[in-house]
Parts: sequence; structure tokens; C-alpha cells
Amino acid sequence: MLGFIGGGNMAGALIAGIKKKNTRAKIIVSDKRREQLEKLKTTYRVATTTENSEICKKADIIILAVKPQNLDDLLSEIKEHIEKRHIIVSIVAGVRTERIKSALNTDRVVRTMPNTPALVGEGMTVISPSKGVKKSELKEVVSIFNAVGKTLVLDESMMDIVTALSGSGPAFFAHFIGSMIEGAVRLGLTRKDAELLAVQTARGTASLLSTGISPDELKAMVTSPGGTTAEGLYILEGHAIRAAVMEALEAATARSMELSGGR
Repeated sequence: MLGFIGGGNMAGALIAGIKKKNTRAKIIVSDKRREQLEKLKTTYRVATTTENSEICKKADIIILAVKPQNLDDLLSEIKEHIEKRHIIVSIVAGVRTERIKSALNTDRVVRTMPNTPALVGEGMTVISPSKGVKKSELKEVVSIFNAVGKTLVLDESMMDIVTALSGSGPAFFAHFIGSMIEGAVRLGLTRKDAELLAVQTARGTASLLSTGISPDELKAMVTSPGGTTAEGLYILEGHAIRAAVMEALEAATARSMELSGGR
């Protein structure tokens, strides 16, 4: 059985994805909010409880889906209930594996970094297992997150870069798309039309890039000498947009290292 400690948005997205692929999947969720548990129970037909110890008793894979500030109290609470059979999967942002391993006295921990598009089944999750997790068990964890998008297994040393790219990335893309929408509205389009055009263009561009075309190749496909795209790109490069994006990733990576350091 799969257990979730914490029944928030990301847990809900994972449960929805898992149940969509396998309606018979056995899941139990704990949360202090009874109304949230009732919602999950009604929507997805999962078992629910307000006792975290019940999750430890019934589940083999335990997904920690609480806010970072609540993690230490949770780890202290469930420590005595953790057994050798348990695999602990963390989706808690910015928390290193060592912190959980030390608190629960187990080497069977998997750190994951899902991102916000998982809420619509288009997430990107990076997975970093500790040495105590068997290949067959890792495969099972990967299948959980494949239910809400794509997955990539990487060493935990890459996780701060991952946090900047795929974790913060949706906000960066939203910022750029929002700027395009505002520019189009300023030029005369209605906001509704501008949003449709910008969002669908972003979606289509992402789909094209996923076929294996490189960003530079796609840019060349769209750009004609002396044309409108060339003129727009000239302005973007004049504002050093490429350097600004790279700097933003470096800053976000550094901040992630700062926030998770020693935790």
C-alpha cells in the first residue's frame, strides 16, 4: 500500500495520476484537515486517517508531502514507527536526504523534486535514491511520478540545479509569457485573445522542441533575414536576455544551496 503524509495539492495531483492509471491502487492519506481528507476520500476513493502512525502501519512506501517548516516535528513523530520494510519518499522542497536518513535512522530514502505542472499531469520530477533503495523499489517509485509527467533519476548533487531549472522554471516561463501578453494588449489585442495566442504558442513551441529540434534550430526555422522575428530578437539580445536568464538560473541555484545547506 502507498501512504501519503500530507494531503495538499501535490499529493492530490499524484493520487489523481495514480488512480487514473490504476483505479484499484491502494492508497491511504493522513492530514490534520478533516475536510481535505473527506474531499480526497470522495474524489479518489482512498483510505484516510488523521493519525500519521496509521500510515506507517499500513503503507510500505511512505510519501512525505508536508511543508518544510513542519518536517522536523513529523520526523520526530514517526521515527519510532519506521521499519526496515519502509521506503521513505520525500517531496519536501529543499530538504537533503541526509537530514531524513539521520532523523529516521534509515538508508531507504528517496528525495524527489516534482514541479507545479504535475498538477495537470505534465510534471517533471527528478528522483535521487539513497544507497539502501533497491533497483526494483526505485522502479516502483519512478512509476508513481510517471503518473503525473516525466521522470529523471539523478545524483542528489544535481538537485540544486534541478530546483532552479524545473522547480523555478515554470515561474520564469510564466513571467516571459506574461510579458508577451502585456505587450500584445498594449498594442491593441484583447487580453483574452493575447492569452490564447501566447499560451498556445508556448505549448506548441514546447511540443516542437520535444521532438528533438534544438532551440537554435527552431529559432532559425522561424527567423527570416530582415523579418519581424529578426527585429524582435535583435531587441531581446540588446537587453542581454540570454545572459539574464543564465544569471537567474545561477542565482536560483545558489539560493537553493543556501536554503538546503546543512539540513
